[in-house]
Amino acid sequence: MQYIINGGKPLSGTIDVAGAKNVALKLIVAALLLKGKSTLTNVPRIRDVVALVDIINTLGGHAVFTDEHTLEVENTLTTHVVPLELAVRIRVSFLLMVPLLHTFRKAQVPNPGGCRLGARPVDRLVESITTFGGSISYSSEDGYYYAHVEEAFTPGEYTFAKPSHTGTEFALMNMSRIQGKSVIHNAAHEPEIDELITFLNAAGAHIVREGNDIVVEGNDALQGVEQRVGSDRNEVISFIVLSALCKGSIIINNVSLKPIQTFLDYCKRVGITYTESNGTFQLQVAKTISSSDIVTAPHPGFMTDWQPLWAVLMTQAQGDSTIHETVFEQRFNYVQELNKHGAQIEFFDPTITDPSGTYQFAVPPGTTPVNQAIRIHGPTQLHNAATVITDMRAGACLLFAGLISSGKSVISGAEQIERGYEDLIERLQKLGADVRSIEE
Repeated sequence: MQYIINGGKPLSGTIDVAGAKNVALKLIVAALLLKGKSTLTNVPRIRDVVALVDIINTLGGHAVFTDEHTLEVENTLTTHVVPLELAVRIRVSFLLMVPLLHTFRKAQVPNPGGCRLGARPVDRLVESITTFGGSISYSSEDGYYYAHVEEAFTPGEYTFAKPSHTGTEFALMNMSRIQGKSVIHNAAHEPEIDELITFLNAAGAHIVREGNDIVVEGNDALQGVEQRVGSDRNEVISFIVLSALCKGSIIINNVSLKPIQTFLDYCKRVGITYTESNGTFQLQVAKTISSSDIVTAPHPGFMTDWQPLWAVLMTQAQGDSTIHETVFEQRFNYVQELNKHGAQIEFFDPTITDPSGTYQFAVPPGTTPVNQAIRIHGPTQLHNAATVITDMRAGACLLFAGLISSGKSVISGAEQIERGYEDLIERLQKLGADVRSIEE
């Protein structure tokens, strides 16, 4: 799929934030751990959700939209094998291992798909299965993980060497069905995890945070519940950046401030302030945006998903800005593409005294990762370009670059954007954007 953009058009109006992708996907999987039907509302109609629904129904489960954004889910699974051709479409497919194990005592799940932002190993997830009494092996011949548990999982404790968002969710789902008390040490703090905790507690588990730990009293008879998916904080950030690029002319609805407070703090530093009332959000942008220095980190730090969007904003800032990526080792694939628009971005290697402690990914002993930081020279007048998308947020970065550039731009691989943004082209057109999608 390609996006064709005639850039430089003035944008203004109101845009609504959809339900959170990273909440909806996890709640859909978690619903398979419950007895009876669960109902999820405010579910975004995006490619990743549709892909997960297809997998569940192929496995014999029940996942059906009863209206535009309401999804009904029930565990009627009939097989423990996730098809390879479906799993490669979406990374969250690996989490299906948990409900499959609790349903069949065995699971066969292939290596997951999704955005390629680096190795993103599943070893932390695998270890949490074995800690609670399961066993798992990987076959390099067919690319499948084979997992099983003899009778039932046993309660216990698991410590993450480094906080893992998906790893914490994976362990939480498993522990919620294990009778007795279990503990996750050094758990991740992302707000999406808190929505999963709310869901599992409503179903009959008892889960509480205690500092960096999460304590779980599991229940093997969790019951179906109804829950609304909260607003997508990554969409909020995306639209804040777009509005900032348009000098505050775009009003954003369905905004929750708490999950994005770190981002708002950085906005204030560069000359972007805001007003908010009942979820309606509007920017005030200084005549000159200041440069900034960013280091990505797990929540409550500056989120890795935000940095490609911040990069395009900093192309319009006064002076040199830097971004140091510490969460993923391949998050700068957009740099070459953004430079095609006339951006002036170069890599540099910051001085690191403790690489293993600095980076969230595995760093071989005695080595320091390279190309993990960029310097953005601004401001620059962007122009039209033909670019290729490598991941979802990089796609939004390049789309926004095309919107503020003069002339006609073409983005290839645009289906990546639609994995996480519902009806984005239609919403942008309502703001006055001259953009359309075509099949390649």
